[in-house]
Amino acid sequence: MCALAAALVIFSNGCNRDGVKVYHVENEDAITPPPPPAAAPAAMPTTMPAGLPVPDGSTLPQLKYTLPDGWAEKTPGQMRVASFSVTATNGEVADVGVIPLPATGQEIQLVNMWRGQLQLSAATNDDSAAVAIGSDSGKLFDIASDAPMIDGKLRARILVAMLTRGATSWFFKMTGEESFVESEKPAFLQFLKSVNFVVNSAPMQSAVAPTASDDSGKPVWMVPPDWQQVDPGVMLLAKFSIGSGDAKADVNVSALAGEGGGLLANVNRWRHLQLGLEEVDQTSLEKLVSTFDANGNQASLVDFTGTDSKTGKSARLIGVVVPLAEQTWFYKLMGDPDIVAQQKDAFVKFVQSAKYPDAH
Repeated sequence: MCALAAALVIFSNGCNRDGVKVYHVENEDAITPPPPPAAAPAAMPTTMPAGLPVPDGSTLPQLKYTLPDGWAEKTPGQMRVASFSVTATNGEVADVGVIPLPATGQEIQLVNMWRGQLQLSAATNDDSAAVAIGSDSGKLFDIASDAPMIDGKLRARILVAMLTRGATSWFFKMTGEESFVESEKPAFLQFLKSVNFVVNSAPMQSAVAPTASDDSGKPVWMVPPDWQQVDPGVMLLAKFSIGSGDAKADVNVSALAGEGGGLLANVNRWRHLQLGLEEVDQTSLEKLVSTFDANGNQASLVDFTGTDSKTGKSARLIGVVVPLAEQTWFYKLMGDPDIVAQQKDAFVKFVQSAKYPDAH
């Protein structure tokens, strides 16, 4: 994966794309994610927004599947474990991704995020159909925009199949022009049927977070001396722990291609999924956001206090979003309210110290 330390490594690189391919998660040094396919609507990022909880990579199984005709493998973007492009005879392109996330029981929130990307109102019901994903039965969401969103001329469409296995929910997502996605729906459904999850016999390796002395092309930060660098797992670029016991907080760093879903969607993910707060609209968001200069880039900061969805304890979250030319960086300080208050200035200085590779 270009923006994170998770990527799928091809065991078999033969030219026969109809054969079964086997993948597993490995480490990767590069962090700059590829831009979304040109035919994909700008409002539909091909990755999930930052702020969502991430799964323990050591528990993710290998995936086996049969690749349909015309589907080409590509480097997975952030939070993906597989990516494909599908090209029509007229050059139209659809994007397909496989995204594992911790099961939260709040799938409707994700559906509404995708609906929002298509400028549709939120749904109140689980408007899904049953779909076969391997030997299991999952849910299929079929969402099409009402307004033209691709080059201002064509409607957009998202197909999302969701299956929960244990503590992980798997999302198989296709995005593209409405009629082309409709024509590829049979191949998408056949692909889902071919999926097989193979439990790993050994834990997958996690990436090592970058440090201020890292010269591998990753950002360079000035890390406060009382921050302890910890294993970020497979979905984060870097993670730091502050304090101990109940009086502690964590700093997470991640990056997404393009706008990464937009500021509003990511703020609402943080508020609702992590702090149990109500979501806000664009007008309310503008009153909650402050900005500051981060090494020549305008950073947006939000600061909320609520209840940690994992521990049930009071928690404070300070989130910073830094947009660059082709990707957006997300910084999150969350934990014990007193620790977060003490670390706020250091956290802002940490963000301001970041020097991004190839930033322009």
